[in-house]
Amino acid sequence: MSSSAAERSDALVIFGATGDLAFKQIFPALLALVEHGRLDMPIIAVGRKPLTDDALHARVHESIAATKAKPRGKSYDALVHQLRYVTVDFDDAKTFSRIRDAIPDSQHPLHYVALPPDTFQQVGAHLAAAGLARGARLMLEKPFGHDLASAQALSRALHESWPEDAIFRVDHYLGKEAVENIAYFRAANPVFEHALRVGQVASIQITMAEELGIDGRAGFYDAVGAIRDVVQNHMLELLACLTMELPTTPGHAGLRAARSLLLAQIAPILPTDVVRGQVAEYREVKGVAQDSTTETFAALRVRIDSDRWRGVPIAIRVGKSMPVTITEALVRWRVPAGPVLDETTAHAPDHLRFRIGPDFAIGVGVNVKRGGEAMTGELAELMLTHPPDPAASMQPYERLLGDAIDGDATLFASEDASLAGWRIVDPVLGNVVPVLRYAAATWGPPEAATLAPPDGWHDPVKTKG
Repeated sequence: MSSSAAERSDALVIFGATGDLAFKQIFPALLALVEHGRLDMPIIAVGRKPLTDDALHARVHESIAATKAKPRGKSYDALVHQLRYVTVDFDDAKTFSRIRDAIPDSQHPLHYVALPPDTFQQVGAHLAAAGLARGARLMLEKPFGHDLASAQALSRALHESWPEDAIFRVDHYLGKEAVENIAYFRAANPVFEHALRVGQVASIQITMAEELGIDGRAGFYDAVGAIRDVVQNHMLELLACLTMELPTTPGHAGLRAARSLLLAQIAPILPTDVVRGQVAEYREVKGVAQDSTTETFAALRVRIDSDRWRGVPIAIRVGKSMPVTITEALVRWRVPAGPVLDETTAHAPDHLRFRIGPDFAIGVGVNVKRGGEAMTGELAELMLTHPPDPAASMQPYERLLGDAIDGDATLFASEDASLAGWRIVDPVLGNVVPVLRYAAATWGPPEAATLAPPDGWHDPVKTKG
C-alpha cells in the first residue's frame, strides 16, 4: 500500500471544504493550481452538512472574490467543472463509499484532511475501509496530536493503513517563500553561513506577534494555546531552517532530513525556561472558559545541543494582541572590539534579520563610522532583498497542495520532526507554568524580559512606506 513518489495524484479529496480555512486559503490555492496547469483532476469537497454542487460553487465564487481575484475566466470555469460536493458522516464508515463512487477511476487520490486533529485517526481508518488508501496519500492539517503521547499514538494508528511515505503533515510555514529563502540565502551566501556558528553569534531570537486576538477561534484555541498552536510546529521548524547544518547531498530530501536532525538536537524545554501570558480580556471572549489558564503568549528559552550552537542564547516569543503583526528571526553577532575602535564607546551588535511576514525582507545591520576624528559609529541596516514578484511567487497552500499532488514531501513535517517538536515542548504543556496577565497591545508580561537574550528582546516594527 506504499505511496509511490513517482505517481502523481489523479484526484483530490478535501475534507473540511465548508470551513474557514477552505474559504480563506484552499479555494484560492486551487484556482492558482488550475491556472498554472497543476490541477487537472476531479476535486471532491467533503463535508457533514448536505450541500448542492451549486451552493459549493457559490461559496468558491465568494472565496475567490474575497481575494480580489476575478472569479471568472477559463481557469475559474475549469475549477468549477472539476469540483463537486459529497456529504459524508465522519462517524459512519459506510458513507465513505460515496467518495469512492465519486472517483471510481482514481488510482492515486490525495485526501486532504482540513479537520480538527481528533478526527484524523477516524477519517484515515474509514478511508482505508472504503478501499481509498491503496496508492493514496493522506495530507493532514496541524496540529498532529495534542502532546507527545497522543502524537505517537496517532502515528501508530495511522500506520496500520497508511505507510509513513503516504502521510503528509502540514506546516504551512514551510510553504512560505520567505522561509524557503532562509536555506537558499545561507547556501548561496557563504560569508553569512560561515558566521552562523558558536563563537561568532551572540544570540538568536524569533518573534511571532499578532495584533488580533483569537478572532472567532475560541472553541479551538482555548483547548490548544500558543505553545501547541505555533511553537511546537511553526517556530521550531523556522528555527531549524535557520540553524540546521546544510545538507551535503543534492535534492530536496536532504533539506527535510537536515531539519529533522536539528530538531533532534534541541533539549526539552524546562519550566524555568518559559513565561506564559494571557491577554487581560481573553476570558471575556465567548467560548472561553471563565477559569481558563490557556496561554495567548509564550516566551521560551531554547538550547541546541550541538557543536555549532552549544551555549548560544536562543529565544522564541509568540503572542496574540501584540502591538504589531510581524514574524521575524534575528541573529545578533558578537560586539566588535579591537585597537581600531574607540573602546570608550559601546557598539551595537551587527545582525542578520529575516522578516517572514506579513512582508518579506532580509536586513543586515552593520556599524559605520560617524564623521569626526573619533573612531565611533552607529548602526545602519542594509536591505538585501525586496518583495518577491507576485507573478512568480506562490502562496503557501498552492505550493503545499501542488507538492502533495506530485508526491514531494520536502515542505511537510516528517514523523521524526513532528514527534521531536512535541518532545521539546511536552514538559511545559498545560498549566505547569502559571499564566500571567498582560494588557493588549503590549509585548506580553514584564516577566518575559527574564528570558530575553543577554542583548535584550528586539521588538519588530512595521516597515515604513
